[in-house]
Amino acid sequence: MRYTVFFIFLACFKSHAVDCATETSLKVGIGSSWPPFVMYGTRPYGLDVEITEAVFKHAGYCIEFVQLPSSARGITELEKGLIDILPSASFSVERAKIAYFSIPYRRERMRLFTNKEIEPNSNLVELFSAGYTFTSNPGAYYGEEVKQIKKIDWYDKRLFEISSLDRRIEMVAKNRVDFLIEDEDAGYYYINKLGYGSIQVHPYIVNDNAIHFMLGRHAFERTDIERINEAITSLLGVITRISEKYRKDSG
Repeated sequence: MRYTVFFIFLACFKSHAVDCATETSLKVGIGSSWPPFVMYGTRPYGLDVEITEAVFKHAGYCIEFVQLPSSARGITELEKGLIDILPSASFSVERAKIAYFSIPYRRERMRLFTNKEIEPNSNLVELFSAGYTFTSNPGAYYGEEVKQIKKIDWYDKRLFEISSLDRRIEMVAKNRVDFLIEDEDAGYYYINKLGYGSIQVHPYIVNDNAIHFMLGRHAFERTDIERINEAITSLLGVITRISEKYRKDSG
């Protein structure tokens, strides 16, 4: 099988006597650019990239980042055993059938970003029922409310899934859709750094949940999960400082 659409960025570490020059590296799947979590220059960087590097270095693993075309592809590649780790993962029962989950390493709040004046007390179902249109990231988890909404055909037709955040937020800025459902930090990054000053955050919180590493069952044993969890616990202060750095840069 060929992987011509993938780009691999090596990030090997020496920890606990692991020699990454000879040790096989675990593949970490990351999707398209998603500031401030994943961005691309000569190599990947961003909040989740730095946290992933810190945690797996501390736990004593060698890793390499593999750029994938979308979040949805990451789940597929992990299930097939072609990817070993997915950061930025929300827990669901369906996902737990194909992978282990680490303890949480940060939280994620999904919000509604809009270019329109909207009744602030409206909830998500009311907005869908009113005929508004939405855009979101394919393969991302937005909570049970969105999951149930997508089961209703009339609602689902009003939700346009696009893998590029650049394109999603541009659609809102140009009034091609009414709402972007997006992580709070990512949305604020675009508002504050890329000049989308007309876009506002609706008060409604779509979902607030913990974020984990998904760990392929083909690559990890229970003892490995314990090591990774211990690394996360030991690095909580470091993770907080990384998160604050990127939030400050986005403000």
